Amino acid sequence: MMLKKKWVPLTLVLVLVAMILTACGGGSSGQKSSDSQGTVEITFVNWATAEEATKQQMLDVIKEFEKQNPGIKVKNVPIPVGEQLNQLTIMTTGGNAPDIAQVHFDVGISLAAMGALEPNDNLLSKEFLDDVNKKLYDFGMYEGKHYLIPWVGHPLGFWYNKKLLQQAGLDPNNPPQTIDELTKAMEIIKQKLPNDVVPLQIDTTIRTLGLSHEWSFMSAFGTVPVDGDKVQANKMGPYAEWLRMLVQKGYTLPGKKFGEFRPLAAQNRLVFGFDGPSFKGIVQSFDKSITDEKFYETWGVTTLPVGADKKPYSAPDDHNLAIFKASKHKEAAAKFAEFLARSDFSIKTYVIPLGFLPTVQSAVQRFPKEFSDPARKAFIEKIVPAEVRLPYGPNYSKIATVVMAGMQEVITTNKPIPEILNNVQTKLEGIINGK
Repeated sequence: MMLKKKWVPLTLVLVLVAMILTACGGGSSGQKSSDSQGTVEITFVNWATAEEATKQQMLDVIKEFEKQNPGIKVKNVPIPVGEQLNQLTIMTTGGNAPDIAQVHFDVGISLAAMGALEPNDNLLSKEFLDDVNKKLYDFGMYEGKHYLIPWVGHPLGFWYNKKLLQQAGLDPNNPPQTIDELTKAMEIIKQKLPNDVVPLQIDTTIRTLGLSHEWSFMSAFGTVPVDGDKVQANKMGPYAEWLRMLVQKGYTLPGKKFGEFRPLAAQNRLVFGFDGPSFKGIVQSFDKSITDEKFYETWGVTTLPVGADKKPYSAPDDHNLAIFKASKHKEAAAKFAEFLARSDFSIKTYVIPLGFLPTVQSAVQRFPKEFSDPARKAFIEKIVPAEVRLPYGPNYSKIATVVMAGMQEVITTNKPIPEILNNVQTKLEGIINGK
């Protein structure tokens, strides 16, 4: 009898231990989320929900994806666009990488170079790969593999304020075609219009986005700081002189991010902008009284004025999606990426209202009316073909910092420009040659 009594409590203890282990999910193998119905959770880092202009639309798209895919939950993690590379690097090295993230080309390729991303060639459906814009898809390649998934197109175009041009006595329907014409137009604008009107939107901040914004202007002057393994910053004198002149004559606002010029556009205080197709929606978000009709009465868009080679340039500011190597749910992340870039709901809810361009060819066929407005027509027909790839890679952030620090010296000091550019040249050679 005594032996039997001892076995009863021992059996109860073993049963309780088993129940506790089961309740704690001891068999989850470290997966982020897995319930009895097989639901998985993917973490999505993005700046779309960190910005008021795009937050609600993005949340609506996430909600619809979860509705159409009940086996997948999306954990939304908003991070400001300027903190993407730093935060994603910290998350990755700390063993807390997300499943998928919204990235610009420079951030995405930098993450790919550090081994943080999963190539997506075998994750995406054939239907999607046949539909996606091949040029943009190839921009996201690193060492022969695709790491970035094009989500929304956002190349930079040359916006011009027709009403302010007319007030300055310039032809509102004939914007400057060359850099020389642009410079002359800004001189007239400064003479004829109030002092609070800014002739040109140009980003001179020390950041990667600053370089991508100025890259097209640099290209128009015939020389970019780095071309492959070739460093040629010391030949950028004409561009640097022009940039210094812009600030000295008050043709732009120094030290401003290009997004900081958008409120001025809404106040009818910007003449020439260099911005993406979302410029329209963002300007309208600042002033709800600006209808589509009023916007197009005021603004037109075309390619950036050309330089000596007579070729227009546009640096890609497109938004991409990257799937992380550490993700345990890569297939679910890829499904979410395809939904964001290709689904009718995402295009109707996010891409179209915010003024973005689609990155899949079928979108224009599915929504011909929505993508035939004057701005999108100009972007699709003229500006997208002018997009050029920047020197993305593991050193891009360092290159951008050195170049833009040099441009800051150009606009904030009276140092001889050759001296500044020679210093930039030396530093870039050290980066490129690994010194």
